[in-house]
Amino acid sequence: MGIAVNRDVRNINAVVIGIDCTYTFFHYASEFSFEKCMELRRMYDRSEPLPPPIAHHTDGFIKAPPLSFGCNFTQEQMTGIVSCANTYHLFCVSEVCIEDMEALFSCKEGFHIRVNNLRHVVILFDVLLENSFIQSRWQSVLDKGQFLQSKDGTRFITASSLSSALSAVRNNKTSVICGIKRAIKELKI
Repeated sequence: MGIAVNRDVRNINAVVIGIDCTYTFFHYASEFSFEKCMELRRMYDRSEPLPPPIAHHTDGFIKAPPLSFGCNFTQEQMTGIVSCANTYHLFCVSEVCIEDMEALFSCKEGFHIRVNNLRHVVILFDVLLENSFIQSRWQSVLDKGQFLQSKDGTRFITASSLSSALSAVRNNKTSVICGIKRAIKELKI
């Protein structure tokens, strides 16, 4: 009996320490309810919670909170991003201008731009994240805002496409990728 109780205590400790409410635990300690587990999780889980959704009421409809990358670029930083986009031909325009990048990063409704090379664009955003210029939900923001179009302009780029492209290039060391990383890292100086 002492061994079974010991195992139950270890399982309870594992749940409290790991904040993990699993079926296995309930199998061994059926008297420990899910509600009790969730209460312990609320008491001991110190991870940063997601911001609560903010409901905006307009004419009886609830609107989603506005999209945001959580960025605040200086004019010099924005000029550097535009220069990087033009140097590495990230978008299907002859010359990206500051207004284009301001519209993109301010999540201007109705704005979209065609992507020339998706893998290079995701590197740009990933490096902006690595250097704390934007927040981690950039893929979702680009998807929900439909800010990026495919090269041929027939579809919008989804979060899934962004994630796949990022996985494909994350450890790649081409000269273009290194150049984009270098250009964005220089914005912090």
